[in-house]
Parts: sequence; C-alpha cells; structure tokens
Amino acid sequence: MNDDGRTETGEQPHAPEQDKLLIEWLEIMHPRLARFEDFLTPREVVTDYSRDSLVSLEQLILHRWPDRHAFAQEQDTDFNDGATRYIGETYLRIAGGGWFVNHDPKFLYSGRLCILLDVEMPVPISPLNLIITMLSRRTGNVLTRIWDGQTTNVTERRLAEPGWEPKREPFPGAIPMSRLSSALTPSVR
Repeated sequence: MNDDGRTETGEQPHAPEQDKLLIEWLEIMHPRLARFEDFLTPREVVTDYSRDSLVSLEQLILHRWPDRHAFAQEQDTDFNDGATRYIGETYLRIAGGGWFVNHDPKFLYSGRLCILLDVEMPVPISPLNLIITMLSRRTGNVLTRIWDGQTTNVTERRLAEPGWEPKREPFPGAIPMSRLSSALTPSVR
C-alpha cells in the first residue's frame, strides 16, 4: 500500500463499513421491492420482472419527470431506491450476476449501486444512471435495449456452451471485491 492509501495497482482499499452497508441494503431487498411494487407504482405499471415491466416502468418515469434535472431536484429517495432495486433485479433474473459498489474515484460509477451480469465480458450497469439516461434521451427504450442485448448474450452463450446457465450470486447477492476487479475491463475500472 502506498502513502496515499492506494494499493500497488492504484486502487483504493475496500473499507469493511462499505461492504457492511451494501450487505444491509441487500438484506432488505425483498421487502423494499414489495413496497415499490405495491405502494410506489400505480396499479397500471406491470411489475413482473419482464421486458414489458421495463417498458411500463420507463413510461412511468418519463411521465413523472420532464427531465433529469427535475428528477435530481425531487429527491424522492423511496422511489429512487425502489426503481434502482427493481431495474437491477430484473436484469439479474435474466442474466445472473450480483450487486456491488466500487468507491474508487476513478471508477465510472464510483459510489453507486451497480450490477455485474454473469455474461462474457460483463460491463457494470448502474440502474440509477439508467434512470438519468432515460430522462435525458426520452426515447422510451433505454431499459428494453439492455434487456434485448443481454437476452441475446445469454442465448448466444447457451448455444456456445451447452449446459451453461447464468448464475446469481448467493444470498445476499453481493459480488466479492476479489472477483470484481478481475471481471472489470480496464476501461470501466
């Protein structure tokens, strides 16, 4: 470790209290998802973790906020937490993987909850950043483009490796940092 607290590779060491916060967040996943589905989204919003549910959720978000600045100012942490969980869990159900938070300031989504799917050459996905992207682009297809791409990746891998199935990280669903650094490409570290 260097004098500035970084490791030989230049990364910040991972603090146990950060791991503890992630584990606590993951441990209450199911009640928080139930709250989001039952109380924070209108009845018309599909919440079955399908492609259609992502269409429905994206439409709700686009209707609720005119742009990313309005979203940032509202500070509805309850909805943001639920939407982050729902988007991440929907992708994890199709492509396996788990949750992580990387606090290295050089990391693309430093300090943000991310998922890393169990696919070839995984790329971190920050559900909160996806919400900001959908409010900036307003195309109505940000979430489904990722669904479609990951579904294709999973199908192609199943064909290339008979018997392979995406694997979820065991409960509570956090990716160990030791495995995370080797899974990320240099462009997203």
